[in-house]
This record gives sequence, structure tokens and C-alpha cells, in this order.
Amino acid sequence: MPTIHLSIPEAIYEKLRSKSEEMGIQVTDLVKVFIRKGLEEGREEKESVQKYEESIAFLEAKVAQLEYLVAEMGKRLREEEQEGELEPEVIKP
Repeated sequence: MPTIHLSIPEAIYEKLRSKSEEMGIQVTDLVKVFIRKGLEEGREEKESVQKYEESIAFLEAKVAQLEYLVAEMGKRLREEEQEGELEPEVIKP
């Protein structure tokens, strides 16, 4: 198993030592737990970002479809108004 040497501030070491005593494990084992947890959270965050990006792309496509449909409906209404098939309706607030 590879070994790394890490220098950390005394205050952080004391917090690690206190927490490891509380949990009944060695400081090095607690550090391994925190490293593993950090790596897993990083992967989960990446997956979450990817899901959000996919959702945004889907919503952008839906918005583009709606914009196209609204434009087409407006075009048809104008055509029908010009042909006299439809009387414009004035909507008062």
C-alpha cells in the first residue's frame, strides 16, 4: 500500500485526534475515511452536474419547440386576419 506524508496545522491535527478518539479509531484511519468520503462526494457532484446539464439541454430544446410553435401560431393568425377569415379581438385589461 502506498504511503504519503502530510503536514497539517496543529489545530487540524488536534481536531482529527479528538474525533478519532471519540470514534475509537486511529487518526490515520479517520483521515482515510475523510479522503474516501471526499472522493465519493466529488464523483457524486460530477454526476449531479451532468444530470443538471442534461436537464438544462432538455428544457432548452422544449423552449425552442414552444418558441417555434408560438411563432407558427402567430403567423397563421396573421394570415387568417389578412385573408379576412378572422376578426382581431381587442382584449382590455
